[in-house]
Amino acid sequence: MAKKKQQKKAQELEGSLPGVGTGMGGRKVAPAAQEDESMLEDLSRAPKAEKSDSFKLDGSKPQSMLHVKREFKRFLSEFALYSIWLLSFALTILMTRDNTMTFQFANLFRKNIITGNGWDTDLTTVDQFWDFLLEATGAVLANDIFTRAFDDFFAAEPSFLYGNKRVGSLRIRQVRVPPSKCSTFYTSQLLAEGDEQVKKNIQCYPEFDTGAKLEKTFKKEGDFQIIDTEAQPWFKYWESKELNEMPFFSATFASYPGSGFYIDVNEAWWTADGTDLLLEIVPMGDDLVKKPMMNITLSQLKNSNWIDLKTRAVFFDFSFYNPNMNIFLVVRIVVEFLPSGIVSSYSTFRTVDPFRYGFSSSGELIVVALFATFAVLAMYYATREAKLIYRNASKYFSSFWSLVTFTIVVCTLALVGLTGYTIYVTRNIFDNLSASPDQGALQSLGFLLDQEKNFSGIIIVIMVIRVYKFCTVSRSLSTLTRTLGKSAKFLAVLVILFLVASFGFALSSTLILGQDNYNFYSTSWAMFTLLRAGFGDFDYTEWLSHRFLGPFLLLCWLFFANAFLLNIVVAVICEAFVEVTEENKEADAAGHMTLVDALWDLGPVRRLLQMQKKKRDKIVKLEKTLEEVDVDGDGMTDVKELEGWLHETDAIDLLGVKDASELMAKFDLDGGGALDPEEVQKLKDYVREKRNEVDQEMNGALEEQMDKSRAVRRATMSGADSSALNQRMAKVEQTVIGISDQLADLKSMVQALAA
Repeated sequence: MAKKKQQKKAQELEGSLPGVGTGMGGRKVAPAAQEDESMLEDLSRAPKAEKSDSFKLDGSKPQSMLHVKREFKRFLSEFALYSIWLLSFALTILMTRDNTMTFQFANLFRKNIITGNGWDTDLTTVDQFWDFLLEATGAVLANDIFTRAFDDFFAAEPSFLYGNKRVGSLRIRQVRVPPSKCSTFYTSQLLAEGDEQVKKNIQCYPEFDTGAKLEKTFKKEGDFQIIDTEAQPWFKYWESKELNEMPFFSATFASYPGSGFYIDVNEAWWTADGTDLLLEIVPMGDDLVKKPMMNITLSQLKNSNWIDLKTRAVFFDFSFYNPNMNIFLVVRIVVEFLPSGIVSSYSTFRTVDPFRYGFSSSGELIVVALFATFAVLAMYYATREAKLIYRNASKYFSSFWSLVTFTIVVCTLALVGLTGYTIYVTRNIFDNLSASPDQGALQSLGFLLDQEKNFSGIIIVIMVIRVYKFCTVSRSLSTLTRTLGKSAKFLAVLVILFLVASFGFALSSTLILGQDNYNFYSTSWAMFTLLRAGFGDFDYTEWLSHRFLGPFLLLCWLFFANAFLLNIVVAVICEAFVEVTEENKEADAAGHMTLVDALWDLGPVRRLLQMQKKKRDKIVKLEKTLEEVDVDGDGMTDVKELEGWLHETDAIDLLGVKDASELMAKFDLDGGGALDPEEVQKLKDYVREKRNEVDQEMNGALEEQMDKSRAVRRATMSGADSSALNQRMAKVEQTVIGISDQLADLKSMVQALAA
């Protein structure tokens, strides 16, 4: 019975790691950080327990080597799976976004359309708008050598297209507001003289408001004749669905609907004198086949008063395709007509690749495989997180890393859905394409693809941030996250204080500087300007719009943002960092260890264990082969059979004998020259004792090795602590000497006064 207990204990010790947990000289195992406890789970959980997002060892119970290995494998599998998810998404982005070429493609048009004369600061009046429209339309249409079917390099020399094919018509669309009554002050005071009936008929034209009604029947100011929309179709109103336009589009000052009055220009030619353009207008409506093309000049469109006081925005849309790179450029130039009388411009140049997921080349197949991997893993994480939320929602949402994971999952599922929808829209536009695609559909597709790109950019940042979650396996690696975690509450308070103060400064700067400086024209834009100024990015001359209050306001803001608030933020983070560093030292001094520490210590332990295990395996083999040592089956084991057994199992070194004769002499008690079953059983008992000795040696070696490791750790910390203590004592000694010198001087002064 005693032998069985000893064997059982030896087997238990063989599978245990006495330095992880309360074994190995009483070492404890602590979590990586106090604040991470909510997201870490006990390593000694039951096999069916819920998995956590982080990894730790718990010092409350002894941890077996098998348990540590299993925890490390769980960490590696989770890290590898998330790495595959992240890398598949990152590679998908890199293989479908060639920003160098797309930038050059867009910049070619940007330089020739909106950076020349008549743009930006030169585009401020209605007449300048018509001049810009003449130049831009001529550049886009009249020089399109592919539309005109000329394939001559020299003919293309004055053009900026150089191989880019225009897709769809050029669309010019305007949004108008209905008139409203003017203020009584204007009609009764400023227009005091005149006919009262005339005063009542005077109308004003407000700024555009998304919730306001639009003018759907084109009415010219002072002209009460009904417009023939068949002869002049650009005076007919169309809803956004009829035009395949987006419901709304945000420009600089407002968000405008996709409806309005429009014309689609298929082609244009310069007139003989080179001062006007002849436009070929695409028929509007459903029965396009029955309607012929219409030709008008741009000056005729201008003279028809299509642009007047009611116009609030004109959209200038066109698209180009580059077959060399298989990408589209979708351009929208918005010219806003403000009620103040100023004309403002806003432009978007979107380079999009609607055909990025295909099956015609190996590169496209790789992209499809990468994105499919990303989508499948997104579904896997969604299922896993849903189960965790179902089990304990309150605990799940109280963890920071769980919130990050939840955000990533929701965003990735939305991205996968958006990608599928853009593929569906692309197929609807380009599959079964019998005519040039509609410009409104191209603009909508370009907007969707651009939002998909922006969404991907946000997701990849959050996914990279989540990599820091895996730092919880080590105190050193988790120092950053624990520092931010400790300072998070106070930093949140400072952010609120900052937003409140910045809102007040923004209102003040808008009132004082807004009417003279574009960077302060609105409260939201002023807050962004103040944020830049807080980090040193400001132009002092902008604040001189008011000679006295402007510089004073700037100095007050810089003092509050930099000298006061920013220094407090730095101090809070530094204090948290010092606290985390002290926790690391205390944990190391107490012998607490993380998963990384345990795995580090397992290195020498594993080598010792492997050496002893080889020896033990040989002895176990001896025990098994002893059952078959009687080769001839006569019930007696002679010298020849023992000799064959020793050579087969290499047992001479293990049993400490020279040959079979010495072994026979040791166990042949009756001197008969052969071992009977009882003597063979004694040989088996002897081999079993040898195995028990090896088991004890193994566990003793493990204990010794891990105790050495613990001693080294504590010695290191003790050395560091003693060094710090010596420094403190030296400072105290210097202080005491200084006080003693001061007392001596004071005593001398008292004695001198007494004398």
